[in-house]
Amino acid sequence: MENKEHRKTTMKHSVGRNIARLRLSQGMTQERLAQRMGVTPQAVSKWENDLNYPDVAALPALAALLGTSVDSLLTVPDNGAEAEPEDAVPTRADLAASPASPASESSPAAPASTDFALMRPEPAPKQERGASAAAGRKLRIEIRGPRNNVDLAFPMQAVAALTSLTAAVPQARTAIDAHGLDLDAVLTTAFGSLDAVGRSTLLDITDGEDRVRLYVE
Repeated sequence: MENKEHRKTTMKHSVGRNIARLRLSQGMTQERLAQRMGVTPQAVSKWENDLNYPDVAALPALAALLGTSVDSLLTVPDNGAEAEPEDAVPTRADLAASPASPASESSPAAPASTDFALMRPEPAPKQERGASAAAGRKLRIEIRGPRNNVDLAFPMQAVAALTSLTAAVPQARTAIDAHGLDLDAVLTTAFGSLDAVGRSTLLDITDGEDRVRLYVE
């Protein structure tokens, strides 16, 4: 119980994490969201790592794709956590006052948090995925940091191995939970990306000395 409480109070909350959380709830990889938004996957990665934020003109389309509203995307409920003045979330007024910039090269974002519920996507039927789609594809889990060093590859055909991921790789659950993300949504998105060509990025988050990467290749 103490560990859960500690994890809850130290959980990373930001506009970028909101985007990542909602993207996964819609079953989209970073590449898929980038394609739908007309930007590069690198731009989406920067949004989710709070290095940039989308241009104000792109916010309505982004919110619609993520199944939420612009206000919810930028909402920061008062949860009692300490925050420095510069950590305030950019409001629509702030974004409108910022110099216009391309969605892929926007101004730095600031941390935010959200309290809306996740809508977990339903897994696609196995017969629609097909054994050929999973053949040769692997789920890669890379976690780097002072306390963890994980580098694993799970064959996508090994459904049992993926569903037992929590027990097999507790570091993955801990690292993902620390950012307020849903491991089940990550795995569902992984299955939904089997027909994609090339790498499908599920998560690529850097926070200080820690980096968490999950992708299908």
